Amino acid sequence: MHTDSPLTIGVVAALPAEARVLTRAADKMMQGLPAKGKIVVRQSGIGLQAARRQAEYLADISELLVSFGVSGGLHPALKTGDLVLADRVLTWDPGHFLTAAGRQNDKAGSHKLSPTQALPLSFRADTGLIDYIAEKFQENAIHFYRGPILCTPKPISTAASKVNTHRLTGALAVDMESRAVCEVAEEAGLPFFCLRAVCDPADQTVADVLLAMVDEHGNPRIGYLLAHLVRRPWLLRDVIRMACRFRQALIALERAWLLVDEPFLSAAWARYAISPARAG
Repeated sequence: MHTDSPLTIGVVAALPAEARVLTRAADKMMQGLPAKGKIVVRQSGIGLQAARRQAEYLADISELLVSFGVSGGLHPALKTGDLVLADRVLTWDPGHFLTAAGRQNDKAGSHKLSPTQALPLSFRADTGLIDYIAEKFQENAIHFYRGPILCTPKPISTAASKVNTHRLTGALAVDMESRAVCEVAEEAGLPFFCLRAVCDPADQTVADVLLAMVDEHGNPRIGYLLAHLVRRPWLLRDVIRMACRFRQALIALERAWLLVDEPFLSAAWARYAISPARAG
């Protein structure tokens, strides 16, 4: 990590709407700043392989990698729009059973949830980054949760499976891309962090038809949706509800990013925030 030059931040976002939010927030900040560093956003599509391809591209041009977007809630306390600042990314191994997480309250409104055990394979976010971002959130009264996030190859969509997954892993939320980004960061020797906002909370089951509304690139399948609505018009209520939750999560992400991306572009910040063990 060379902190005497402008910092390039590489961000992987799975969905087009996530990438647009991040790009808009970054553009707002850049308009009022002298040229320093830059943020490069790559929209990957859904899943590990897609995220890995974009993370590998970014690793060649960046000094910091980020996984950014919405997630499914696993901890029952998390509601739609709640932020998750992941200190670890866990990988799902159904052959191992872990005790559920305990909960302790931070002084400034953060709720740090730490499982008593970790999954056999996990990746830690950069401690300096996480501490710095947590401090910024606390200073600005941003409600967030800090703890592990789980990355799985398939969605965890039913309320029962979410509760059980949290009980077994202690993870706060689940996504399908963060593992690939943090793996690439570790391979490249780059610092990494993950910022997610909950879309569907733990008590919400997401119907398979709603999960299939977007293709592997994250684009809406309009024909598919219309065909199902013709046969089952009552699904429109669920579609509208999911769209509202998704928008709420995106608003939370944009607000959070606006608090932290200006310092991200400063070389002085990098010297302060990135853990010495990861700087080189």
